[in-house]
Amino acid sequence: MCRLLGVVAPTHQQLRDVLDASDGFCELSHKHQDGWGVAWYGEAGGLEVVKGALPAWSDPDYEPALAAVEGDIAMVHLRRASVGIPVELRNCHPFAEGDVAFEHNGQFRMTDRLRAYYADNGLRAVGGTTDSELYFGLVLHFFSGSWPDAIVEAAGFITRDLWVDDPNDNPEALNCLLLTPDALYGYSQSEPAKLKPESTPDTYVLRLAERPGSVVVTSTQWTVDAATPLTERAVVEVRRGTLAVTVHGPAPLGGSKNSIPPAP
Repeated sequence: MCRLLGVVAPTHQQLRDVLDASDGFCELSHKHQDGWGVAWYGEAGGLEVVKGALPAWSDPDYEPALAAVEGDIAMVHLRRASVGIPVELRNCHPFAEGDVAFEHNGQFRMTDRLRAYYADNGLRAVGGTTDSELYFGLVLHFFSGSWPDAIVEAAGFITRDLWVDDPNDNPEALNCLLLTPDALYGYSQSEPAKLKPESTPDTYVLRLAERPGSVVVTSTQWTVDAATPLTERAVVEVRRGTLAVTVHGPAPLGGSKNSIPPAP
């Protein structure tokens, strides 16, 4: 149950203003304390990613990392590790491949069937042990020109994989943010029946806030003015430069076209 924050602004300074004002987001790391990360595009245009395995609130590198962001689009992640997945730097988000970065909030069961499909089809090599990296690999795998379609198909693929064993079994949550050189994308999907007893009903709600100086996509539990919940299984797209917002979907639960291999 991590916390996600994505920001798109018309200028470098306005992005910095939003990050400077995100103290309330950092406070969430007292609970979501299993590492942090930030991704953005630097002055030369390349993707920059900085991570730490300590709680953001106590890590002396966290604030300097945010202060170093020089761009108009960025995302931040506060990790709360799933049970059984180690707190290690290699498991901290965002994960990156080329000029694309990805972060996830939630968890799902990684079946042997899914792992076999991943390996047999030569998907992105994973550096850690999280389900999130497999999710990212599937997004890249399904990309054929449309990032919203790729996210929906990856989420659908994971969901249908669970249905092979139990048609009523859905992933706990597949909330994610994807950062590309052209846009920020956010996706919300969760199964309320799988919420932990200690979790609040809005744990997996993602919100969108459109302001004159920025557009923010973020998790709940810190105050963001003018924020409204994202529609379940819809992908929100925030274009870099124009800050134009488009909502794609919602998609059917389980995606639309790709089938999971049959159970061995």
